[in-house]
Amino acid sequence: MSLTYKIASSIVRLIGVKKMFLKNKEEMLEYAKKENAKAVFDLDKARKRAERKKYYLIVRDVMGYRLLSYQKNQTPADGTVLYLFGGGMITQPNKLDFKLSERIMQQTGKDVWFLFYPLCSEDVKIDKTYEVSFETYRLMTQTYRAENISVLGFSSGACLSLGIFLNNNALGRPLPMPGKIISVSPGGIPDVTVDENKEIWEKLKELNHNDIMIEPTYIKTAREISKGDKDIPEYMLDGTVGDFTDFPKTYFYYGENECLYAFADEFKKAMEKYHVPYEIIVGKGMCHCYPLVRFFREGRNAQDEIIELLKQY
Repeated sequence: MSLTYKIASSIVRLIGVKKMFLKNKEEMLEYAKKENAKAVFDLDKARKRAERKKYYLIVRDVMGYRLLSYQKNQTPADGTVLYLFGGGMITQPNKLDFKLSERIMQQTGKDVWFLFYPLCSEDVKIDKTYEVSFETYRLMTQTYRAENISVLGFSSGACLSLGIFLNNNALGRPLPMPGKIISVSPGGIPDVTVDENKEIWEKLKELNHNDIMIEPTYIKTAREISKGDKDIPEYMLDGTVGDFTDFPKTYFYYGENECLYAFADEFKKAMEKYHVPYEIIVGKGMCHCYPLVRFFREGRNAQDEIIELLKQY
C-alpha cells in the first residue's frame, strides 16, 4: 500500500466521512439537497474547455434529463462508453467524473456518453432512474453497434451498469447486450430485515471497521429513499437477484476494505448461475471506488487498467 494512500485514508477516517451515512432519511435528503445545489458542472465552461482541447461536447435531452457526449470528432466514433456516475442515487456527479470521461475519450478514441440520470433525492423513485437509463442505452444502439458499446459505472452507477441489462431481460430482451460492463464497487439495497438477507447484512457489518467511507446503515436508508411506498422490482434495488442471462463479460472492481465488498460473492454466484464470463478485481487495502482517484498509485493504476479495457472491442 502506497504511503500517499495511507496518509489520505487516515485523513478521511479522522474527518469522519462515515458519520454522514448514519443520517436518517430526512437528514440524508437535506444533505443531498445542499450538495446538489453546489455548482459542479458549468456547460458554458465545459464547451470552452472542449474547444480549447479540440474535441466536441454534444448535449442531448433524454426524457427531460441532460446527456453529454464527449467526442473527438463531430461524427460519432465506431465505439462508445456509457458513463454512470456514483453518489448513492441521491447526489450529483463531481469533477472527477467529468475529468475521467474526458480522459477516456482522449485515450480510447471512443465517444463517452455521460448521463445525468434522475436522482432519488429529486422526488422520484428508482424505477424512473432505470427508465431514463434504459432509454439512453436504447438511443446508443441506434448510433453504435451494441458490441461496440461499453458500460462503466461507479457505486450507484455501478448498480445501474448492471441493472440496465437486468431490466432489459425483465422486459423480454428488446435490446442487444453491450460489448462489456465494468462495474466499480456495486452493492445493493436489499431488505436486510428478512431472513434471506441476514447473511449479507452480517458480512457488511463485519467489513464496516475497515471501511473509511461508507456505513452499512445507509443500506436501510437508501432503500427507504429509493423505493418509498412504490412496488419496485427487487432487481432494481438488489441486482444480485436479477436475471443475468446473456450478459457480456463483466468486470467487478472492489476495494478490499470497503463494506460493499460483501456483495462480491453474491455477484460471483449470480455470474456462475447464469454462466456469464466475469472477473473480480480486488484492490488490496483499498477503499470504495478507488479507481476513480488518480493521486495515489493504486487508484491511478486501476484507472489506467480500466481505460485499457475500454480501448478493446
